[in-house]
Amino acid sequence: MLRWLAGVLLVALPLWTAAATAVIYQPQRRDRDVAAAQWPRLFAEVRKQGFDTLVVQWTQYGDAFANPDEHAWLLQRVRDARAAGLHIVLGLGSDPAFFTVQNQKKGDEMTGYLQSLSRRNAEVAHRWVADLGSDAIAGWYLPMEIDDVRWNDPKARVQLRDYLSTEQRQLDGIAPRPVYVTSFFAGHMAPDSYAALVADVQRSGVRAWVQDGAGTQRLEQGARNLYLAAAGQCEGAHAQGFVYEMFRQTGTDQAFTATALSPADADATLARRAPCGGDSVFFELRYLPVADGVLPR
Repeated sequence: MLRWLAGVLLVALPLWTAAATAVIYQPQRRDRDVAAAQWPRLFAEVRKQGFDTLVVQWTQYGDAFANPDEHAWLLQRVRDARAAGLHIVLGLGSDPAFFTVQNQKKGDEMTGYLQSLSRRNAEVAHRWVADLGSDAIAGWYLPMEIDDVRWNDPKARVQLRDYLSTEQRQLDGIAPRPVYVTSFFAGHMAPDSYAALVADVQRSGVRAWVQDGAGTQRLEQGARNLYLAAAGQCEGAHAQGFVYEMFRQTGTDQAFTATALSPADADATLARRAPCGGDSVFFELRYLPVADGVLPR
């Protein structure tokens, strides 16, 4: 009984009292084939290993998880995670065509597109607050990923800041919680310029998690370290945290495939912690050793 009460109290604590040790879960339709009884055991093991937060990457991906049956399934998974003592940072709607669209639209067209994403996110957030309750949500996550190509242009940067500020204010009116977004680099900006992009995101009121790039391996380790060091400087508006990738990409971005890390590499990655007392976030649940044989990869 005391252990159960401790779990309830842990869930009730606000996320922002301390840096999070979080794992991202990317819901996929094939995960519905996993037996319902497996999920509470998996989340309990995740909590036992020191994670305190589950980041649900999206609650809709295109039309996936939008219909009542799929929504109910994902809602139960979130409840399973909370019952295991995990805080929930809830992702909103993800457009599978986001990167294609952002490369095609300019100026007012892009503004209109971002406004459409914002309207959809409001609908999704209201739905989840109604079904889950605002007390169960420790934070919001915007499933867009901020790259170092599109947002290098000064006009686009202003557009990005305006969009993020709008999302932060909108979500604050639905359930006032921290709002997070991730960003990644691929060598299209100098490290200091990329750090300035991250700082701009932070100033919008949305908290930036920087992906370490170890899994996608677009850059070699020495170059990655330069970007991470620039974004992780503790003076000024540095990154809120880092996302440590628990996979190695084997396919193209268009047909993504990846393998899990070796046990030794997984242990080394799981031991990493973000600088400046920031959030340490790991991608993704299915690549954790405890999920081996449970979640499809």
